[in-house]
Amino acid sequence: MRIALINPETETAGMRELYGHYENLALGLMAAQLRSAGYSVELFDLRVDGLTEHEMVTKIIKGRFTLAAFSVNYVTLQSALRISQRLYQFAEEKPFIVLGGEHVSYEDVGILSAYQSIDAICRGEGEISLQRLVDTISNDFPLNGIDGITFRDPKTGQIHINDNRQPNVELDGLSFAAHDIAHRGIKNGRPVKTGILINRGCPYPCVFCNAQRFLGNESTGVRTRTPANVVKEIAALEPVIRQTKDYLHIYDATFVTPSKENRIWINAFCDEMERRELSLPFDAFIRADSFNIDKEKDQRLLMRLRGIGMISTYLGLEAGDDVQMDIYNKKIIPSESNRVFQYLKSKGMAGSTNGCITFFQDVTLNQIQKTILFLYGVGLSSFWNICSRAETLPGIRLNQHTLMENRHVPWDVTNYFFSNNKVAQLYSYVKRICDRYEIIRLEDRLLREIRDKIKIENFNKGVLGYSEREAGFDKYVESIQAHTVEFLLSIINELDASGTISDRILREEYIFIPRLEKMIRELSILFGTDKNEY
Repeated sequence: MRIALINPETETAGMRELYGHYENLALGLMAAQLRSAGYSVELFDLRVDGLTEHEMVTKIIKGRFTLAAFSVNYVTLQSALRISQRLYQFAEEKPFIVLGGEHVSYEDVGILSAYQSIDAICRGEGEISLQRLVDTISNDFPLNGIDGITFRDPKTGQIHINDNRQPNVELDGLSFAAHDIAHRGIKNGRPVKTGILINRGCPYPCVFCNAQRFLGNESTGVRTRTPANVVKEIAALEPVIRQTKDYLHIYDATFVTPSKENRIWINAFCDEMERRELSLPFDAFIRADSFNIDKEKDQRLLMRLRGIGMISTYLGLEAGDDVQMDIYNKKIIPSESNRVFQYLKSKGMAGSTNGCITFFQDVTLNQIQKTILFLYGVGLSSFWNICSRAETLPGIRLNQHTLMENRHVPWDVTNYFFSNNKVAQLYSYVKRICDRYEIIRLEDRLLREIRDKIKIENFNKGVLGYSEREAGFDKYVESIQAHTVEFLLSIINELDASGTISDRILREEYIFIPRLEKMIRELSILFGTDKNEY
């Protein structure tokens, strides 16, 4: 039985240009699990491999794959559906087609109802569910007994929703992810960002996120691998990280929490890294309340993590307004986020991007203004960051408080209007600028990549703390973002006063954009961006 595991094409040009090449870790985990069970598995990534959808269809047909599984999110779902529909139409022997991932886990029935080309959907974490599905198909058994899947009966067309799979508590027993795509990317001159997953689940019930449900297999518990098991995998990945000159990305929803159990684990993890004299640059998702920066004990722990490589942290800042943060159920006030961010920055541990949701259904102009100023205070007020919008991801609790229309297509995550007409006008205008000018995407990508490059180079040279070069870069970025903030606040002030965006603002746009382009070009020259990459 031949199995193809596929990461489809990123649907929007904006998303493709904003981010580098990321390995699909879920597919690597599935491949390793299936290979350990004796199955023949090939991994494909349309973006890294430079494949068109037509070429992917041809490979599946000519390769006579029995099963094709796609790991998707709302950005890649459309590409997966196009490939599956072509296989349905043109393959003489269509492979059994499976979708997996967070988005389709909560849109399972709708997708199976609308697309005859899809045979089954794996819900939640999929290593065991997919292996059980492959075992069952190999033996031509009925699919009714496989927990964690939704499928269509091939004879009756009836859709069956099987029970959820119980959380796998023996994570050390799973195989390390296969990194075929990362190795192929390096070989072909397309370095791929790669990482690991340590914890599954999340203790925090933020309403805009599914990590607690999806990674917890609908439970609220957090399951963790042992430190020795994790460090063994990190050691195996060290050559890849050195070759890509990038971070090792730790994809846990929250890598560090203040709980007693997590503190014991983190200290044991540091012990194991230090015992093996292993140190490589990594980034991780934490929260502003993961550490108490006023306590010497937590300060020492941060420095231990810094010593083994945690030089970038993703806090999830979300917004600069207390009421908005309460709606998001974040349980952290912006002033504390700012204080923690500045502390991490002083130690050379602040991230290049930290998550923001400026626009949501009931936001006001005043709240947007607070968020803009908050982001400017932490040095992350790029135009792209400021224009972020809450997404109606299937399954999140924020949807219970959002007046939504039916999804026009399964991948639609903006199916709501803004309650405030002035906010609607503002979003429409800034969205047009984002769509119209490439510099908006390029600014965000360049700032992130230059800062990360500086931090990694400093780490590899043994430079500790917040370096002079990083401080110089941030100072220049501050001058760029002051220009952006001034422009956006002038729009908000005019909207607030008159209810419309005047011709004067539209004329200002033609001054703002060339100035932004000029300043970004100067920044690239000053801090040595490789022009050949763009």
